[in-house]
Amino acid sequence: MCASSKVLGGGRRWRCVGRVELSASQGTSAMVAPSRKRAFTLIELLVVVSIIALLIAILLPSLQRARTQAKDVVCRSNMHQLGVMIHYYLEDSQDRLPWMLGTNLGNGPNNAPFHQYYQIFHNLPYSMDLNIYRCPMAGSVKKNNKEFGFSTPARDTKGAVGSTNGYVQGQGGTSYYRVQSANSLFLDLWQRKTWPWIQPTGATVPELFTEYWYNDWSEGAANASGEIPAISGGKVNRIPFPQLAVLMSDAVQWNPRHNKGSHFLFLDAHVERITAANYMDPEAAGTATGRDRDSFGNRPYWAWGLGKNIIGD
Repeated sequence: MCASSKVLGGGRRWRCVGRVELSASQGTSAMVAPSRKRAFTLIELLVVVSIIALLIAILLPSLQRARTQAKDVVCRSNMHQLGVMIHYYLEDSQDRLPWMLGTNLGNGPNNAPFHQYYQIFHNLPYSMDLNIYRCPMAGSVKKNNKEFGFSTPARDTKGAVGSTNGYVQGQGGTSYYRVQSANSLFLDLWQRKTWPWIQPTGATVPELFTEYWYNDWSEGAANASGEIPAISGGKVNRIPFPQLAVLMSDAVQWNPRHNKGSHFLFLDAHVERITAANYMDPEAAGTATGRDRDSFGNRPYWAWGLGKNIIGD
């Protein structure tokens, strides 16, 4: 309630007690209406999703290429390290290259297929790192459920799963890349606690394997010019063109891993990627012509640098 009283000068002073009456304009300014947030419309949401999908489509191939290139770098680094260790081996073995155990087919023990896991035994004094035997691209080329991208039904078909010939993955493909648990070198190393975490229970040791192929060209081969120098177990000073001689490949020729090509480790320890037709020309089998010849007429790649006009298939 409000009452007025006279004040000096003829004016009036209002004094209010209790409820305060507000004018219409005062009430409107004092009472603030709650604000409403504006939401996305369905069209705006679809536009945003489309832009994100477009960016992913643009960036994904580049990311995949970068990932593949990183794997290629790891593989090349592994092979270079293996090449350095082979040179250490040469210094300790009076210039003789590492030797791969062969298979006894009745005319001598040094025949294909060769037990590639001997790489691990030869390199053991120089490195215990098992990761250098793993090619990051090996898993991308597994075909017909074959182990490490090496075996095919038409090759290395001896034995069965768990046999002493090696480890079989899938039908008919024997691999010689896993260590065989009955091997005398492995048993000696295992008894000396070289790999204390390994407990062999089967015919092969799953933890010990290589995904690289060592050139198994062995002693005894000859042509019209005479005996051909060996890579497997041979004397390095007998190889006439070491910059061309292949020590290792990261895959067998029928299953390239790196964009239709393979990495090669040469005797001078450099690593190079070569496309499949340039190291194993399928149209030149048994002939002296082909895209897979080196500068001295040797073909295919396992005969490079070993002489002149050597046909190794």
